[in-house]
Amino acid sequence: MRHVLAAINADPCARPVLDAASALAELFDATTVALHVRETGVGSPTELTDVAGVELREVGGEPIEQIVAAADEGEIAAVVLGSRGAQAGPRPAGHTALEVIKRVAKPVTIVPPHARTPKRFARLLVPLEGAKESSEAVDDTIALAHRHKLEIVVLHVHSPSTMPAFSDHEPHGTQAWDQEFLARHLAATHEHVRLLRHFGVAADDVVAVAEEAAADLIVLAWSQMLGEGRAHVVSETIAHSSLPILLLPVRVGPRRPARATR
Repeated sequence: MRHVLAAINADPCARPVLDAASALAELFDATTVALHVRETGVGSPTELTDVAGVELREVGGEPIEQIVAAADEGEIAAVVLGSRGAQAGPRPAGHTALEVIKRVAKPVTIVPPHARTPKRFARLLVPLEGAKESSEAVDDTIALAHRHKLEIVVLHVHSPSTMPAFSDHEPHGTQAWDQEFLARHLAATHEHVRLLRHFGVAADDVVAVAEEAAADLIVLAWSQMLGEGRAHVVSETIAHSSLPILLLPVRVGPRRPARATR
């Protein structure tokens, strides 16, 4: 049995995390299991998990180490945790969230404390930069979304150097470019897929487009590196999004054969 692991504390931010974990478990064809790392002077989220009908596992120790160790278990398909403990405005993710997403080589969903999470996801926003590795990282999740008949909104943000120069037949050129992009970067069927193209900076556009598109979940492929000059889109999205963000590690290893155009 596959599980989605919800790392929660006994605070108001636990509810959005548990809700997001339940919605993700449905998408991943899994069940939800909650993990609480006991801390001195802090209560237990037993009441919350009892009401939700979710198994609660309580352990002692250092939170980051315990979450990473639990995530490494073979039955765990994905991890869900809060971006930070305070329900404040836009701000960077907390130390625990940042360490976990760097160290867990599985899908990890980061949930803002003020997140609006439905009982099931209906529409995903999937930003794609056009790199083969990042496109492959979202393949499995896209396939699951198709199986559950979810709508998929793909976002591609052009920079001045990547903006295509179309002929005088602008509508035809735009449609052809869109079809070619999806054919190259989505392995699954394009049914229920809509491509949005913007011109600007991806780190500035993802959150705004997610709100405009009424998405329930933002899906980002990433390298698991947060050093200077790295993962700017991930950092900015976590800091400003009111939606859960599913982070999918880019696979390291033999490359797949190139996709054929359709």
